[in-house]
Amino acid sequence: MRFGLCADIRNVLEVQDAGYDYIDGKLNQIALWSNEEFDQVLAIIRKARIKMERCALLFPKTMVVIGKQYDENAMRDYLEVAFSRMNALGCDLVVFGSGKSRFVPEGMRWQSAYTQLVEVTKLIGKIAASYSIKVAIEPLNRAETNLINSLAEGAALEADVNMPNVGLIADSYHMWQEGEDMGRILTCAPFMHTHIAMKGTRAYPVEATDEVRQFFSLLKETGYDGTMSIEGKSDDWKADSIKALEVMRGLC
Repeated sequence: MRFGLCADIRNVLEVQDAGYDYIDGKLNQIALWSNEEFDQVLAIIRKARIKMERCALLFPKTMVVIGKQYDENAMRDYLEVAFSRMNALGCDLVVFGSGKSRFVPEGMRWQSAYTQLVEVTKLIGKIAASYSIKVAIEPLNRAETNLINSLAEGAALEADVNMPNVGLIADSYHMWQEGEDMGRILTCAPFMHTHIAMKGTRAYPVEATDEVRQFFSLLKETGYDGTMSIEGKSDDWKADSIKALEVMRGLC
């Protein structure tokens, strides 16, 4: 497996020095930079040995894709900029989490919201395909959204979208937060990408706990040998990222 760290891509050299294989960027930050700001960051990335191979946070929190506030033209315009910048950075996979963007508004029927999400995800996938980009659906815990909260629901969405460049991500933090049966990793595979962080605190996995061992063991059982990014929090991210990387490499 190859390991990355979710971080501001302006910190790419620090992530490189910590020993990671790549940096995992924040697309909703990158897409909103001015052209001048982006060019400055692109110059930094080009000097690094590692690249931004993965990115999360597909949409800004203010961009809604479910309900009456959904503006397809605005979404298209945003994605054209976002995906073109991913191409420039050499990144070919984005995670579709964006819980606030896909939140079902009060009074809307779940069935209608789900149907709309299927169509929106198809459109995202179509635009992404024109840039040779893959889209990984991320189930999120119920504190972050009210639509697609389990790996099984994410797998159902993937099946209904039915596009070769749209897949699923297994995120240990959201599964643990939801108390989801981790055995679903075996029944919902394959995965395009994975995330890890600890239950409750969302801390970096600086210890090989039973839960962390189980997550790696189940992924191994599916034959997964792709990328895993830490998407977490730390009071000392530089020190903790080094400890966590040692733990993860010891388990893969």
